Amino acid sequence: MNAVNVTLLCYPYHSSKHTGRGHDRYIAEMVDNISADCKDVKLTVIDHGFSKRVMDGVLKAPRQGLDLLRAKGDVYFATSTVAGATALLAGKGPVVVTIHDVVPFNVSGYDSSLKYRIWRQCIRLCVKRAAAIIVPYQITKDWLITNLHAAPNKLHVVNYGVDHTTYFPQPAVTRDPCTVLYLGEVSRNKGVEVLIRAFGEVKRQCPAARLMIGGKRSQDQPFLEQLAKTLGLADLAFEGFIAESELANHYAKATVMVFPSPSGFGLSTIEAMACGTPVVGVRALDAPEFFADAAVLADPENVSDLAAALTRVLVDPGLQHDLSRRSIARAAQFSWSRTARETAQVCAQTAGR
Repeated sequence: MNAVNVTLLCYPYHSSKHTGRGHDRYIAEMVDNISADCKDVKLTVIDHGFSKRVMDGVLKAPRQGLDLLRAKGDVYFATSTVAGATALLAGKGPVVVTIHDVVPFNVSGYDSSLKYRIWRQCIRLCVKRAAAIIVPYQITKDWLITNLHAAPNKLHVVNYGVDHTTYFPQPAVTRDPCTVLYLGEVSRNKGVEVLIRAFGEVKRQCPAARLMIGGKRSQDQPFLEQLAKTLGLADLAFEGFIAESELANHYAKATVMVFPSPSGFGLSTIEAMACGTPVVGVRALDAPEFFADAAVLADPENVSDLAAALTRVLVDPGLQHDLSRRSIARAAQFSWSRTARETAQVCAQTAGR
């Protein structure tokens, strides 16, 4: 049987495990694992490199369009709705598109309203005209059906994965006592302001508590650093960007990983869980579906509730042990190899139709 020619569209992201962006990591894992495990797929990748700012991505749009027009695939796999909408408007097809989340419809006030408006239009176009849609969660599928009247038969739930060769329990590593770790974009739209304010309340209940904030800098960071100073939080450190090679050690040493984003799930949480690190998250969008019973969840953007959840884990060794056990078991259900195989299957079926 001839291999299916799949043209993978990265725009506006980049296939890399080293930028700190979840979408970039997703693309890199799809490229690596489809190439390694799916011998019936011939993969062509259209990737124009990392864009540090939105304008960098905009300037690459003409080249992206030109390469797309030249491409000849049996099916076009768009790893973002922007790429999917571009391919559809260029008359390419059939198109399989990943809709990672519906944040532009449910979260506002943190990012450019124009950016969210463009995202919403791209999602609507992909829902209407893409041949197949991949979503990472059932709740996202249900939302698209209910709110955008997506056809159920073209929606496929394919969960995100985790690299178990990199992230796994490390019994020889001693956890730092009373240490809270956040890894992600250092911005208000990821809940970092709420986290800092919550940490002020945690310190009153657990004076030995420490908070480490690591991840990609944003325009919010000066405000967040000043907020920490204003609140007098001496045991709080902004670690900056943490390299991929150092992440597993950070997870293994933390008492608890926190991800307070009102946008829901983040890849850093599943990596931490694979290392056996207890996780505190929030009840937002897809997060409860992913975490199931393997994390303590707080109300999104509720400072006191987040503080209570963190304090509960920090002061209870029994709860830490139980969450660690549940986290390892939950993370074991996910792998990038499985994600790639299921994604390739959707692409092959779509090409066949």
